[in-house]
Amino acid sequence: MKSKPAEASSKEAMTRVPTRSGALWFFTISVTLVFLLLGVRLFFIQVLAHEGHLSRARSGTGRTDQIPAYPGDLRTKDGVILARSEAAYNIGLDLRPLDGEKVQAVVNTGCETLGYSTSRRRERLGAAVRKKAGRKTYFNFGRIVDTDMRDKVRSSLGKTLEPTVLRKALVIDRLTQRVYPKEDFLCHVVGVTAHDGTGLEGLEYSLSRWLAPRAGKRRVITDAREQFRFFSPETVEVAPINGYDVYLTIESKTQAILEEELRLGISKHKAEGGLGIIMDCRSGSILAMGSWPVFNPNSFHLYPQAVLEGLRKNRVIENVYEIGSVIKPFIAASALETGVVSRAEKIWDGGRFHRIGGRRLEDVSNHGRITVEEAVVYSSNIGMGILGMKLGRDRLIHSLKRFGFCRKTGICLPGEGPGKHTSPEEWNDIYSTTSVSMGYEVQISPIQLATAFASLVNGGNLWRPRLIDRYTRGDEVIRKPPRLIQNSVKPETSAMMRQILLRTVNEGTGRYLKMKGFEFGGKTGTADMDPLYTKKDYLASFEAFAPANDPEIVVLVMIEKPRAGRYYGGSVAGPIVARILRRYFSVPAEPEFERLKFKGW
Repeated sequence: MKSKPAEASSKEAMTRVPTRSGALWFFTISVTLVFLLLGVRLFFIQVLAHEGHLSRARSGTGRTDQIPAYPGDLRTKDGVILARSEAAYNIGLDLRPLDGEKVQAVVNTGCETLGYSTSRRRERLGAAVRKKAGRKTYFNFGRIVDTDMRDKVRSSLGKTLEPTVLRKALVIDRLTQRVYPKEDFLCHVVGVTAHDGTGLEGLEYSLSRWLAPRAGKRRVITDAREQFRFFSPETVEVAPINGYDVYLTIESKTQAILEEELRLGISKHKAEGGLGIIMDCRSGSILAMGSWPVFNPNSFHLYPQAVLEGLRKNRVIENVYEIGSVIKPFIAASALETGVVSRAEKIWDGGRFHRIGGRRLEDVSNHGRITVEEAVVYSSNIGMGILGMKLGRDRLIHSLKRFGFCRKTGICLPGEGPGKHTSPEEWNDIYSTTSVSMGYEVQISPIQLATAFASLVNGGNLWRPRLIDRYTRGDEVIRKPPRLIQNSVKPETSAMMRQILLRTVNEGTGRYLKMKGFEFGGKTGTADMDPLYTKKDYLASFEAFAPANDPEIVVLVMIEKPRAGRYYGGSVAGPIVARILRRYFSVPAEPEFERLKFKGW
C-alpha cells in the first residue's frame, strides 16, 4: 500500500481543526443563552411577578385557622372579678393503641389524678370500656383542666404506658376555661358554664350574647407535610373580638355582709335554707343577693346530680311563697289609697277571735278596737281580714298588680317564677279575700316582694330590678340606666306607710330590733309552708327600709324551716336584718342587743 504524501496529510489536518473549534463555540454560545434566559425568567418570577405569585400561593395553599378570642369577665360594681377565662385543656384518649386491659388501668389512673370520687371513677371507667367494646375510638375524661393539671395527668399516665403508646393515645386539645376566683361568692347570680363554654346557670346563661367572643380567622401557609407555617398581618382574614366585660350593680362589701349574716342565721336556727336581698330603693339597683345553700362553680361537675339539684336553685328568683304577714303593709296601703278606710278609722271591736261570714279568724293577742295603722303595727289577722273584705276581690287583685305581684319583674336572670293568686273563677269572697289579706292563696317571689317594698317606701316608684351597671369592651362603654315600670301608690300614701312601718319597729312586732341612734322601718312575717297548713314548717321573714327619714335601701331576709326553737319572723329573720343594717350603716354595736331573746310574731 502506498502512503499519502506528507503535503496531502497536512492539508487534511488543517481542514479538521476549524470544524472542532466551531462546535465548541456553538455549544458555549448555546449554554450561555440558556442560562441567560433562565436568569431573566427567574428575575421576572422572583422580582417582577413576586407579589402576584405570593398572592396566588396564599389563596391556594394551606388552610384557614381560628384566632382565639376570650369571653368577657363578670365583675362587681367596684371591679372584683367574679368570672374570667384562661387557657385550658381537654384531655381524652385515642383507644386504638390500647388493649382492653390497658383501657381500665389508664382511665382509672386518669380519674384518680383528676380527683374524681369512687362512683365517678366507676362511671367514667364503664363509659370507656363500652366505647372500646363498641369500637368507638375516642374517650373524653369529661373535665377541663389548667396547665398544671394537664402536666400532672400526662406524668401519671406516663407511669402506666410506654412513651410511644402514650404519644399515640393521649389527646390534649387546647381551649379556654371559665374560672371563678371567689368560688361560692354570689354563685347563684354568676352561674356556671359547661365545658364548651355554654352558659348553664345565672348570668353566664342570660348574658351569653354579651360575654361571648367572636374568633378570628387566619390563613396558614404550609408545605406539603404542614411542617412550615407562614404568618403575616396579611393572612388575617377576620380579626378576633373578645366578649364584653360586664359590671354588676353588686357591691362586693355589701354582698359579703349579706352572705356572712345569712350563713350565721341559718346555722344558728338550723334552717333548711334561706335567702336575702339588699336593694337601692331609689333606683331598683341590687346591691347584694344571696341564696342558701351554695355551690362552688369551679367544682360544679363534681357534685352528684341529686345533691346539685338542691344547690343550684336561686331562691330569690325561682321560688314563690305564700309570704304571710309581710304582705299586710301592701293591703293597708291599698285600703288607704282607694279610700275604703281612713288612717284614723277604727275597723274592729272584739277579742282574739272573730268570725267573718263562716270563717273564724284569730290574733295572737287581744288588740281590741284598732285602726288600719295599728293593724299593721301589731300584725292583726282580724284587722287585715276586715280590710280585705272592704276592698273586695277586684280591688285586691288590682292592688296586687299595681305592686308587681304575680308577674315577672324582668330581671336579667333565668328561671324567674311569676307567682300566682287564686283565679277569679275559683275565688271565694270570704275565704280567698281574707286569706290573700294575710298572705295566703297568693304566691309571690322574693324579688317581687323586695321590688314592691321599695316602691312602697320610696314615694311609689316601682323600678325594674337592676343587676347590670355597664358593659365595657376596650374604650366602648354601654350603661344600663334604671327603668321605671309604673307607680304603685301616691307619694302621700308612701309617706304614711313609712311612718306606720317605723312605728312597727319602735313599738310593734319588730320592737326588739330597735337600735339606739338609728331608726328604720320594717315588717315581720311568719307563714305556714306546709301545703296542708299543718303548722310544722314555717317561713320566717323580715323586710326593712333605712334610714327611716330618707330611705336608701330595703333589706329582705327569708329563712325556710327553722328547727332550733322559735320560728317567728321577728325572732329568726329580724335579727339578721338588724345586723346587716348595723354593718351597712356602721351603727355602733350594743352588747345587749345580741343577747336578747327575741319574742317575735
